[in-house]
Amino acid sequence: MAVLGPNDLKQYAIPATWDATFLKNVSLQSGETYEQLITDIAGGLAIANGDLMSDPLIAGLVRVTNEQAVEYGIGASNPFERHTERSQPDDQRGAMTGHMLPLLPWDGRLGWTWDFLRKARRSQIEYDIELKIIALKDLFHQQVLTRHFKSTYDAVGTGKSVPYADGGTADSSYIPRPVPERGGTFLSTHNHFLRLDGITQANLETAVKHLWEHGIDAPYDLLIAQADIGSWSNTTNVTGWVKRPDTLIRYGVQADLANVVGDYIGVVETIYGACRVRANGRIPTAYWSVYKSEGNNDPRNPLLVQESAQYGLGAVLLAGDHIRQFPLENAILFVEMGVGVNKDRVKAVCVENDTTGSYATPTIS
Repeated sequence: MAVLGPNDLKQYAIPATWDATFLKNVSLQSGETYEQLITDIAGGLAIANGDLMSDPLIAGLVRVTNEQAVEYGIGASNPFERHTERSQPDDQRGAMTGHMLPLLPWDGRLGWTWDFLRKARRSQIEYDIELKIIALKDLFHQQVLTRHFKSTYDAVGTGKSVPYADGGTADSSYIPRPVPERGGTFLSTHNHFLRLDGITQANLETAVKHLWEHGIDAPYDLLIAQADIGSWSNTTNVTGWVKRPDTLIRYGVQADLANVVGDYIGVVETIYGACRVRANGRIPTAYWSVYKSEGNNDPRNPLLVQESAQYGLGAVLLAGDHIRQFPLENAILFVEMGVGVNKDRVKAVCVENDTTGSYATPTIS
């Protein structure tokens, strides 16, 4: 459970340490006291913070954690040796590596001046808070999807927050563990960031194989750009496409329909298993990804979100500097979070649809 931070922040946190009598005596022009207003804002922020994990796309990609680093085994098999009477087998051990998780602070200043608050109406303040709550959700989603599609590492102190398997660029010691029954061993050059030409069934199965060969079984999640829905639903090129049923349409007995609900728009069948399809407008055209979701906020999901040890996941309302009279002068919404890859760096494959060149990290809106 999150706890309040050091004293220099604790004494300014709203509403924990404001004098109750003082708040009752200071009111907006419309008559509400700051005690009522701050209580309502705190309640609204608590709901907004809880809703950050309500989106099934984001919740199925991440696990929220307080850990600052992860450690994991790499490509050793440690086989058995034939027993002999007079000799001992060779000693064997597992090789390990790891990486850091980032934690970045963000500010959202509300800009409520003394003059504004003297004349402020409740509706004006509520709308400013509403916009900041929308911005909080946007920040969270943008940071998660940016790390998901990013093929390069981020510096964390002298360490690194690494991407999915990237051919050994971020960490040359990283080698995925062997899965002989699915194809054998892997090298440090193994790469889960692909450049494939065309939105086709063959290219999808190339990407899905990169999950299957690591022992990761269907169902998979296919995340596509909203602008590319028409290309993915074109059964001439994507022969395994099966649309989701519409409750307003009566289908014939021979129609194949995807057995999915919620925000999935369909399913694509592959030789390795079914891919449930989601479309998202934040992803630019020509980019897509296949990954394995283990469930909402599951510790085995592809990404980890490090939350603030002091304030938890989401925003906290802090008092501003240079307060003349009103508790909310120059108030700030503060967020501290970071997104990194989980210890299993092969649970997602990201693809750029292009004719030439290598994979280039997209800009997520």
